Amino acid sequence: MLEKQDMHTRKGIALAITLLVLGIQTGVSQNISRASFPKGFVFGTASASYQYEGAVKEDGRRPTIWDTFSHSTGIIIDGSNADVAVDQYHRYVEDIQLMKDMGMDAYRFSIAWSRIFPNGTGEINQAGVDHYNNLINALLAKGIEPYVTLYHWDLPQALEDKYIGWLDRQIMFLDPLIFGDYPSSMRSRVGTRLPTFTESVSALLKGSLDFVGINHYTTYYASENTTNTIDDLLNDVVSDADAHAIPFDQDGKPIGDVVYDSNSHLSSREQLIPTATFH
Repeated sequence: MLEKQDMHTRKGIALAITLLVLGIQTGVSQNISRASFPKGFVFGTASASYQYEGAVKEDGRRPTIWDTFSHSTGIIIDGSNADVAVDQYHRYVEDIQLMKDMGMDAYRFSIAWSRIFPNGTGEINQAGVDHYNNLINALLAKGIEPYVTLYHWDLPQALEDKYIGWLDRQIMFLDPLIFGDYPSSMRSRVGTRLPTFTESVSALLKGSLDFVGINHYTTYYASENTTNTIDDLLNDVVSDADAHAIPFDQDGKPIGDVVYDSNSHLSSREQLIPTATFH
């Protein structure tokens, strides 16, 4: 039964993508093709480990802050979680074939920190390394270039417990920009498949950042919410703030440029962290 539901879900996604592409072609051009884009333009797709992989208790992986969050009572209204997600951990070969069939040039995916270092640091989990080796090899075999994100918000729970998450400087994860190369554990495992830096490029990389950017989606003006009737019924992350939040000031002026829709605005005032913070 689950397999049938999963099949229907994937067919639904494929249909939605097809309709979206058709809509783009109708609205923009009837003859859009690769030639419509600059030479070297990369067509790809992307994912994040927690959102796609599933298999949260397999092959040595230990909990992340998202596992803890999603399994906390009353946090997610329908009680859903990503214990299975789209099961890419087991179905990556099939998924890569779909990418190939769609003509993708690249695939950006994230490595689950807790698969490589179940405790956040220390001993390496070889089963996790093997999985990503197999994934990368399967992509290369189909002519798809892997783009790797080292961290996509799934901090190992062990580091949250030990350091209160990113509030402690000891868990910063910026080896290339601090030391001019990938982490030694990554370099020794991936080997020649990992790009190498010349001495001059490595020297340019070291300290080559003026700020660390936080993935900040939108900004709102906020005022105290003095009536909590609706909020008490909702019992969600929005009501937890106990505030009214809108992207416009009292004169109707938006707080920043529209980045998605009329309710999503970007303000640069809260996005920069001086690198001196981490030195």
